[in-house]
Amino acid sequence: MGPDQHPGSAARLTLKPATGTRGFVDGAWWPRSTDPTTEFTSLLTALTAISGPMTRLAYNLTTWDPVPRKLRVQGHQVRLEGFHTLDRRTVSLTEPSGHHVVLLVIPADTTELRGNAVLARAAEHDNVASPAELLAEEPTSTEESSESRWESEGGHLLPA
Repeated sequence: MGPDQHPGSAARLTLKPATGTRGFVDGAWWPRSTDPTTEFTSLLTALTAISGPMTRLAYNLTTWDPVPRKLRVQGHQVRLEGFHTLDRRTVSLTEPSGHHVVLLVIPADTTELRGNAVLARAAEHDNVASPAELLAEEPTSTEESSESRWESEGGHLLPA
């Protein structure tokens, strides 16, 4: 069963293992739209199932449309706080213990191949790439021919 079909995990979300290297982000989230109420609810529901309820979600005000100040997710109230200073490519969530989880936000219109590659890369155990680096990387295409890959790496085909 794929991540979109698993009960209760509508959010496309990956997290680093608990023992992972601290870097810029603790994982990645790939919302399906730019509607903050729908997407934040989906994200918070998925995180509650994985690691328990969150108390706060901070987001960039210029990236997302206005949302209510609070959301109720599975019986828990979550404060939503918008900031102009927060990296527009991230959201920051706070657990009841005060621990922060920073997630890379993959743009909703990203292609499936690229979105899945960024989700996987952001959750790698030793990943310390910045949000800009993670979103700038080109995924490896399995559809690329060995000849075009060879040429792009400096080889040249002789004319026939």
